[in-house]
Amino acid sequence: MVTVAHADVDAGETVWIGAMTQGHSGSSMHAVYSPVPADTANPGVPDYWAYCIEHDVSAKTNTTAVTRLASSLFGADYLDDPGSNYYGTDPTVAGKVRWIISNSYPALSLADFAAAAGVPGLSQDDAVEAVQYAIWRYTDLTFDANWNWAGSDSEANAEAAYWYLIGKINQGNTMSADDIASVTASVTAPAGAQQAGTLVGPFTVHTNQPTASVTVAPGVTVTDSTGAAINAAAVVDGQEIYLDLRASTSAGSATVTVSAQGAGGTGMVIAVPTVSGGTPTAANHRQTMILVAPSNATTTGTAAVNWSAAPSPSIGTTLVDDSDQDHVLAW
Repeated sequence: MVTVAHADVDAGETVWIGAMTQGHSGSSMHAVYSPVPADTANPGVPDYWAYCIEHDVSAKTNTTAVTRLASSLFGADYLDDPGSNYYGTDPTVAGKVRWIISNSYPALSLADFAAAAGVPGLSQDDAVEAVQYAIWRYTDLTFDANWNWAGSDSEANAEAAYWYLIGKINQGNTMSADDIASVTASVTAPAGAQQAGTLVGPFTVHTNQPTASVTVAPGVTVTDSTGAAINAAAVVDGQEIYLDLRASTSAGSATVTVSAQGAGGTGMVIAVPTVSGGTPTAANHRQTMILVAPSNATTTGTAAVNWSAAPSPSIGTTLVDDSDQDHVLAW
């Protein structure tokens, strides 16, 4: 059983802050890649996104950075001026920020965030602006500021989404680090010997999401224990599945993959050095960020199986003595 947690990042991992951004200038979120891409000049689609939690520190892109737990990163030994940033010095602020990023874009799809905020025309850039300003409202301020909205025709939408988030925090919403569950997806291969011409299995699915999907390479039909085909796009935790090899006679192998979607990993803090590959310190670091796994982030688990060929059919005859049914005839 192998699990590949695309939607989870552990503390101490090196990530890549790419040049790609979403949002308006001055209130954008940054692309994050984990692991560091082989070709950082062409990193591809981001694995994660990150919002700023240090308004007065300049951002740096196209650089390595290190993921940290907030408790090991913030405090008087890290921030240039701890009194001006409340994320690390006020425990309630971290909980508010975690709630904001877990209940907005991109942890929610743009459509879902717009619906929750009651802003059906919300654009991607305006959503990012609303979230970033809501974060800074708590990490860097103790009052509701007159933010410099981008000034587009949709300015009212961004501001409405912002006040939706602030209103939720004013209602007492918060989130601890333990509340942000990791997304799990794995599959256990059958223990016994397998053979062509049968239902190969069972494989057992494990996930903490409502449903997961199953794919098989090379492709074969996935069934239940009776051989009836199942909906491979909606398997559940603990479900046992089989590969239908009843029409096959040859030995072979396959890999079963279970995939689950969800925004696990959200809330990890990213420490950014001033020089790529360097170590960020209190006196020498760039804008600190907070990680967000997008709503379409995927965690996958795989299991491989081998099976032997079906026995070759044979034809033969047996003669017996009619008197006593043995194979010996008396003289």
